[in-house]
Amino acid sequence: MFKVRYKSHHDVKNIIDDLLKRKMATNIGFNKILNSKTGKRECGIYIHTPYCDKICSFCNMNRKQLNNNLDDYTDYLCKEFKKYGEKKYVQEKEISVVFFGGGTPTIYKANQLEKILSNLKENFSFSKDYEITFESTIHNLSLEKLKIMEKYGVNRISIGVQTFSDRGRKLLNRTYDKKTVIEKLKNIRNNFSGLLCIDIIYNYPGETLEEVEEDARILCELGLDSSSFYSLMIQEGSKIAKARNEEEIIFKYNLERDKELHDRFLEITSKNGYEVLEHTKISNGKDSYKYIDNINRAKNLLAIGTGAGGRVEDIEYYNLNKMVTFYSRDSEFKYNMKKLSGIMQFKSVNLSEIQELSGRYYGEVYELLKEYEIKGLIKLEKETYTYTKDGVFWGNSITAEVVKMIINLEKGK
Repeated sequence: MFKVRYKSHHDVKNIIDDLLKRKMATNIGFNKILNSKTGKRECGIYIHTPYCDKICSFCNMNRKQLNNNLDDYTDYLCKEFKKYGEKKYVQEKEISVVFFGGGTPTIYKANQLEKILSNLKENFSFSKDYEITFESTIHNLSLEKLKIMEKYGVNRISIGVQTFSDRGRKLLNRTYDKKTVIEKLKNIRNNFSGLLCIDIIYNYPGETLEEVEEDARILCELGLDSSSFYSLMIQEGSKIAKARNEEEIIFKYNLERDKELHDRFLEITSKNGYEVLEHTKISNGKDSYKYIDNINRAKNLLAIGTGAGGRVEDIEYYNLNKMVTFYSRDSEFKYNMKKLSGIMQFKSVNLSEIQELSGRYYGEVYELLKEYEIKGLIKLEKETYTYTKDGVFWGNSITAEVVKMIINLEKGK
């Protein structure tokens, strides 16, 4: 059906960046925006912690194993909060979403965590219905830290479980066995009033149908509020990639097997009240995941910390380290393509938004969507289209084809 199954929205973003040249920007233009009052009132914050005390075998993210105290990095984050909080652009904003990513953002000591969160709340104004998320491993999240987080308004936690299978957990270099993980998740649920979410990886080397069924069943039994579910992506630089290259493990990607495991996970969770929120996320209805809505709709997102990336109006930026930041500026067309690829992540997509972002190419886009309906991937209605189960599996590939078609039309190819 498709030559390639793209597994995440990052794949589609990479296609856009490859096909449309990046326009460099400078900190002068960036600071000009920050020193002015402009733009929409809503804004988000992404805060990166590039440290872990244990490296997952599949991870190649911007992180390193902790070998020192984090007092200096804690102070650095607090200074960044103050710096941004003093900007005119930020002072007129209401923060609707904060996401602590990593790395492992719960790696801080309790006193460091409290300092970070208290400074965050002191320097920014928050909307009434804000969402503050912490990513975490199961072994880094003590009850002491949990109480501090809730004290300062953290209302969503995402735990990197990846799998409950003891064999799978060993392969992915996770801490604790299945029984302990379940007990700790129950303990977090009993001591935290916010949303409790997890990550699940499927189709890791040798995963059986019974293992993916168990992951889905335990998720439902625990009543967790949402779960991401990603097919394993083996990235160069990860431990598991090295093990495969050295033939310590055998993993040959099989599309049919990938789909079988994906569909079985969705079948079990959907029968237990979970619905697809976007291509790689299910929710029980309580978790609307405002952070991914910010990302998918290319809204303003302040990037704080080494390894953090964000957007202020038409400028995207990435903090390589404490001293070096890269800036780029999107053309209106490229911005529209990024936003189009983002809204197409959701289970149900508004056709008027597709029309607005695709502009004069909407006719061609709609014809392509009709082809996908014939193939059973989407269901077209008067004002929306909705992905079928097969469409969710192929969702990022569908998005990639739509975006590539528009870009090629724009280029006159």
